[in-house]
Amino acid sequence: MWVALSAAATELWKWKDADGVTHYSDRPVQGAERIDVQVTQHSTGAVEPRARAAAPPAPPPPAVTQYTRCAVAAPMNDEVFNNPGAVSARVDVEPALQPGHRLQVFVNGSAFAEWPANQFAYSLNVYRGSYRLNARVVDANGRVLCAGPAITFHVRQPSVLAPGRRPGGG
Repeated sequence: MWVALSAAATELWKWKDADGVTHYSDRPVQGAERIDVQVTQHSTGAVEPRARAAAPPAPPPPAVTQYTRCAVAAPMNDEVFNNPGAVSARVDVEPALQPGHRLQVFVNGSAFAEWPANQFAYSLNVYRGSYRLNARVVDANGRVLCAGPAITFHVRQPSVLAPGRRPGGG
């Protein structure tokens, strides 16, 4: 196994002798052609010449999308639902979700794994209680690109112990 310790540029000379055999040297001789090489020294102490080719310019890094909005659009803050089967939730993201980015939704501070990472609407099966909902956009490395404020919504379900219930079940 070779481990590169250092690299340096050096001159190398190349020529062919009368028999057509190609020779290389670090000293010029009559009729030799100068070539530039990159020399890498390895942990074994050996020197390995490599021809230095013009590397293509590195592509510019992709522009980081600046999201201007990533917020829960439904339900509304402090909205109350009476005996729902499910609560329809929706998140707005502007501009549109970019490739490699994903949506994360949190219910009561915990990531809601059932919500698909590229879907903006989902039906939440919730029961009696109050719920805090918020969303954020993250990149492929999990870096937060946009975080929206939390909203709270409430679910009420009737109870046999409800004080407003009329006798006889009506």
